[in-house]
Amino acid sequence: MKIKMRLLIGLLVLGMILIGGSIWLLIAPEKQSEALYITFSPLPDSYLSKLPETPPIVFEKLEYIMRGEFDSLYIYSDGSIIYIEEKGLRMPMPDHPPTRTWKLGKLNEEELVSLINLFQSSQFTALVDYYQYPGKPTGPTPSSEFIMGDGSFTFSINYAGFQKEVVANDFLTPDHGETYPDMPFPLNDIYVKLRDVILNHTKEISTETLSIGGD
Repeated sequence: MKIKMRLLIGLLVLGMILIGGSIWLLIAPEKQSEALYITFSPLPDSYLSKLPETPPIVFEKLEYIMRGEFDSLYIYSDGSIIYIEEKGLRMPMPDHPPTRTWKLGKLNEEELVSLINLFQSSQFTALVDYYQYPGKPTGPTPSSEFIMGDGSFTFSINYAGFQKEVVANDFLTPDHGETYPDMPFPLNDIYVKLRDVILNHTKEISTETLSIGGD
């Protein structure tokens, strides 16, 4: 039995195809694509059936290459939240395999409006599409080495005819990922707001172990 289900996601296409007990999840952003294999359905049909048919209005992607972590956050017009967190992908070992965690949640109308207002601010709309942190010098001379962060952050809005995506790479954090104050304003405010959404407005529904070496 095969059930095909497609959810349009802002700048992404989130397609789910159910074949027997397995699901292929295809996340295809406008600028990149990645296919993930899942051996069971982590999202209940009762939740998927209630999602708006329109694309998510907010998308955030966090990529930490050196520590092998890749996270995606989707927020819909009714406040529904899907958060996918992958860890341990850089140097997976049989006794420490990579994992994928799924979390669901919902924002109330006031919280959603507050978030949208950050993206619709004149400061955000004035940003360019891409920012690269130049690095923090470790000494006073031109030959001094530079310290850079590990994260690549994508912030995207698709709401009421307004679409914009901003990418910020390699910015430093002084507090273990709680803030990134050197990012162009208001990206740090948006990051902090979305971090609060993940930490305080979602609930884990499943975690799976990912196979190593294509097994």
